[in-house]
Amino acid sequence: METTTKMKSISRRRFLKKTGWMAAGITVASFVAFPVVRDKIPALPTFDAPSDKDGLTWIQILAEGRVRFYCPRMEMGQGAALGLTQVVAEELNIEQTDIECILPDTNQTPPFQMTVGSQSIANFFDPVSWAAAQLREVLRAGAAEKTGLSTDQIMDGRSGFKLPGGTTIGYAALVPATDVIITDNRLIENDNLKRYALRPTTKHQTIGQNWLHHDLTAIVTGRMAYARDISLPDMAFGAVVLPPSFGARFVAANSTGAMELPGVLGVEFDEAAGFVGVVANTPFILPKALDVLNVEWQIESDFGQEQIDALLDVERLRAEDDFTHTLDQSGDFEIGQQSARHRSSGRYDTPFAAHAAIEPRSGLVWVRADKVEVWCGTQDPFFVQKRMAKILNREAEDVVVHTHRIGGGFGGRVMCQASEAAARLSAKFNLPVRVQWDRAAEFQNNYFQPGFSHFIDAGVSKDGFITHWDHDAVSSSILTGLAPGLIGKAIDLATPDQGTTRGIRPPYEMTNKRIRHSAIRTPVPINAWRGLGSAPNAFAIESMMDELAFKSGIDPLQFRLKNLPANRVRLAEVLRKVGDMSNWGQATLEDTGRGLACAVYKDETAVAVVADLTIDHAAETIKVTKVCCAQDCGLVLNPHQVESQIMGNITWGCSMTLNEQITFAQGRVEQDNFHLYEPLRHGSSPEVNVALLAPPGTPPAPVGESALPPVPAAIANAVFAATGHRCRRLPIRYEDIFAETG
Repeated sequence: METTTKMKSISRRRFLKKTGWMAAGITVASFVAFPVVRDKIPALPTFDAPSDKDGLTWIQILAEGRVRFYCPRMEMGQGAALGLTQVVAEELNIEQTDIECILPDTNQTPPFQMTVGSQSIANFFDPVSWAAAQLREVLRAGAAEKTGLSTDQIMDGRSGFKLPGGTTIGYAALVPATDVIITDNRLIENDNLKRYALRPTTKHQTIGQNWLHHDLTAIVTGRMAYARDISLPDMAFGAVVLPPSFGARFVAANSTGAMELPGVLGVEFDEAAGFVGVVANTPFILPKALDVLNVEWQIESDFGQEQIDALLDVERLRAEDDFTHTLDQSGDFEIGQQSARHRSSGRYDTPFAAHAAIEPRSGLVWVRADKVEVWCGTQDPFFVQKRMAKILNREAEDVVVHTHRIGGGFGGRVMCQASEAAARLSAKFNLPVRVQWDRAAEFQNNYFQPGFSHFIDAGVSKDGFITHWDHDAVSSSILTGLAPGLIGKAIDLATPDQGTTRGIRPPYEMTNKRIRHSAIRTPVPINAWRGLGSAPNAFAIESMMDELAFKSGIDPLQFRLKNLPANRVRLAEVLRKVGDMSNWGQATLEDTGRGLACAVYKDETAVAVVADLTIDHAAETIKVTKVCCAQDCGLVLNPHQVESQIMGNITWGCSMTLNEQITFAQGRVEQDNFHLYEPLRHGSSPEVNVALLAPPGTPPAPVGESALPPVPAAIANAVFAATGHRCRRLPIRYEDIFAETG
């Protein structure tokens, strides 16, 4: 069957109505066709980065002169909506109270890029700034027309303009009695458009200020409505029998026992899809109803951790000299090895990891003849929209996804499994149905961060320069981790996964180097996890850098600075800054240690970290007591929000290094709740000191994941400083160190 794409355009009036703007107001808009696709192509996440003109549909001036900002970023604690709101305010010369920031539903804006990869500020700063500036100039032109003055005589004022003679005219006075659309022919050419967000930071009025998040009061008072808080009249509750292990296939079930339970409304089987669901008028009967279905499964694999480790064994591939991709190779390797005065080699391993977000996923879906409505928290509402349309054989424009703040995403909330189940059940029973996962379902049935296995052999000359760098790595593909079967393997052979290999190229000068990588698929579902491969790769690289510095007898900070190329000025600056912050070089007490590491996230954000820790032999614990972090992420829209993101990264980095590990037995996850997968607790969290560097004129760079990569290596290097033991495998535990050294 041929692929067909049906284009449907949305009228300007309909757009205004859908956005809830029923009265007077002004929007600057460049309307395009909304594609509606119904074919055999699978629904895919929303990848396209925004253009400047995309921003035109996100901002409106309402009748009372206030601004409505449909923020094209999903909120999950990272604060992107706050920073972008400050950009709007900067361009329009308004206060925070003058802006209503809304997470848009899918019928309120055209599709926008999914919220992943620390891209929100870096990718959306320009479109938001440009569109807000265009709206400001439309208003200026309106003021000139209303007053009979030239636009040059209309000066900027707060929430409006200043006129000659000292009078003012507010935005509210410029909004006509009927709604107005200003289209492309009224836009100002880029060369003539003044963008206040691009002014020197000393001239900014809102950018750089520590605005509090507009959701903060609702969050801390319990009034914030998450997806599982939403209810509808006559709503039913659904639950799905989830596979007992990866790859298990549904064989049969018996609905008799479930249908006899009070409150159960029905049972749905779909053998082809492997779907078994129950609907009830109360959620409390659902666990028992699922239990008495007596579902039979065909278990495809009962693999355990030993088999996974054997697949992801870098030394096995080295023995076979069998790596799929050479990512980087230069110089003469033999000459480099021969010129090494000091040499070091080691294997570095990091485990599988879960997202472990505080909010398990939930979806409420109401399927009707003319409309499908979905209430969920997702990092990509337009992907959810497309998935619903596919499952229900509807057009995408028939599906409206109502977005909600997410209680933690970290790459794990792109998929919409609970909402998909709710859609099937709602369609079957003609009721709005809510399906929500519990903690065990979240741990077992989402995708994971893969394990990584590295081997590095490197050397240093008598002058302290790196002579050679031979780095082999094996893991599983991340960005294409959910690609099925032979398709996934073909992708792995064709190109290295950009997520798995993120940050694997060291930022140091290395004349003779070779970096090889293989992606091996396991039965475990793999996809995005905070920072993707950047933290495991930095753990290996920065651990080896510390080993080389020690063998050379050179201070680890000076060793890194010595080996940085001239174009790594920003990384050198954060290294020097974190050295000053931490009093690097100061002597430490017995059973304490200090470690250093650095990274450049996505080749944009330079970060350096120093970790201090204490070994408590009585309690048999390792406690990170203090972490200093210097970060250069360019222009900072909200310092407090950026510092909070860095603190979150550092806390996660400590947790990843000391606690977190997913293991497998009999084809399933062994850790099904926080008592077995324990994130770092408040009492174990370190003091964190942050310094933000921003060279003048630099644009915003990624923040959401940037401080995570160097943390594990900094802690491992601090353990060595305290104990003399090199930790090359995560998580680092007291008993592992002293069992080996004792």
